[in-house]
Amino acid sequence: MAAKYTKPKAQYSRLPGEDKSLFQIDNDGTEFDIRQVTVRLKKRLLISTICNAISLLLLIGIGVARLHDSRPIHDKLDLEPSIQKINGTLFPSNAPSMARELPNPAVDQVWEEWELTRVLPITKDQVIKMGKDPTYTAKLEDDIWVLGDDAYAGVLDVYHQLHCLNSLRQIAYGAYYNASTVNPKVARLPEIHVNHCVDILMQALQCSGNVNIITLDWVETQTYPFPDMSVNRQCVDFERLTAWRKENTIDMDKYVRVMKKPKGVRGRPMADQFYAYHNLDNPNHLHGANLDQDFNV
Repeated sequence: MAAKYTKPKAQYSRLPGEDKSLFQIDNDGTEFDIRQVTVRLKKRLLISTICNAISLLLLIGIGVARLHDSRPIHDKLDLEPSIQKINGTLFPSNAPSMARELPNPAVDQVWEEWELTRVLPITKDQVIKMGKDPTYTAKLEDDIWVLGDDAYAGVLDVYHQLHCLNSLRQIAYGAYYNASTVNPKVARLPEIHVNHCVDILMQALQCSGNVNIITLDWVETQTYPFPDMSVNRQCVDFERLTAWRKENTIDMDKYVRVMKKPKGVRGRPMADQFYAYHNLDNPNHLHGANLDQDFNV
């Protein structure tokens, strides 16, 4: 006859100062039910997990709020973010993006619109939340712009990045742009501007930290696995953003006419390299100023 199975009991000796309520102890104080302990531990673990999750969400919320504060555009426009598949193919079957087209006037017209400086009014508080000093930020004076007494000049960063991308594109097609009437000097940009643009785009890519996975697939005609670079990404409605920017910019013809630095206005110091490059006397380090200090321009 088979022996009757008896549920094992774990031997337990309570440590000094240990909370008795954690365990359901038998009358003799030496045994407890493992199942009851497991339930209680799970409850405590669940409570701890919930608390940690709430703390994490609060921290994320604070971080998002701070980031939101530094991006005034989010208060004015719904960018309608959505998941989109990036076309990473080498040979797209549908109509190719204009970025894949050879230089032509129609393509240049789109790039030119993106590159245009379109100034948007922002507030002093928004300047400060971006970590900037409003003392240096150009003010859009009310007697000229009729925007009130709290309007400062700003532009959207993404269009500067597109300017840099287009500069590199035009350099790649230097023969065409040297011979055309569209921005003929671009192909002869000094290396300072070129390297600035490469650095801007590199930092933007590194900052976004895209960690989407590119699968390596077996492909006809290819000996080794070939990357499928069409990945899903969260994208904003860029056409909507571009239209909003155009509708909300100040009068740029007027800007060119009147927005010259007034006499007596304090400006940010120019970088030391600027004076060295142009062989000019550098006023930044006169009167014993720190020679190792440079300025971010």
